[in-house]
Amino acid sequence: MTITRKASVVDVNRNVDWLNSPATWTWYILIILISWLGITGVIDDAGMSWTYVHLIHGVITYYLLHWSKGTSVKEDFGKFDSLTFWEQLDNRSYGTRNRKLFTVMPLVLFTLATHGTDFKKQPLGLNLIVVMVLLIAKLPILHKVRFFGINKY
Repeated sequence: MTITRKASVVDVNRNVDWLNSPATWTWYILIILISWLGITGVIDDAGMSWTYVHLIHGVITYYLLHWSKGTSVKEDFGKFDSLTFWEQLDNRSYGTRNRKLFTVMPLVLFTLATHGTDFKKQPLGLNLIVVMVLLIAKLPILHKVRFFGINKY
């Protein structure tokens, strides 16, 4: 009698697999803190610096996570070309550590931006729009949804 084993096939998306490294989170948070220190050195207002970091972070992460599609890995043979980075993340599973980090970080930056400065100088409406757009784009119900055909192709 012969016993045979079948190897399970693991679907690894190398385009997003690097996020599973703990060093990635450290670099992500360090980049945010260094950005805040740099902006604080220029404008000399720590509270408004958090606002600028939040707004810049919002624009960059929206583009990288929710706008750009596909993968730079040639071995994927176009399998992920119609998915954004957020949709590819963690094999399309929600509630993972990476998704939680990318969901919590805009909330933390929003809190720091709104409570760190004088409300007369602080653009609360702009901060609120940025955090709402980022959080709504991360909802599971919006997986593969393209409003008005924008970014469909």
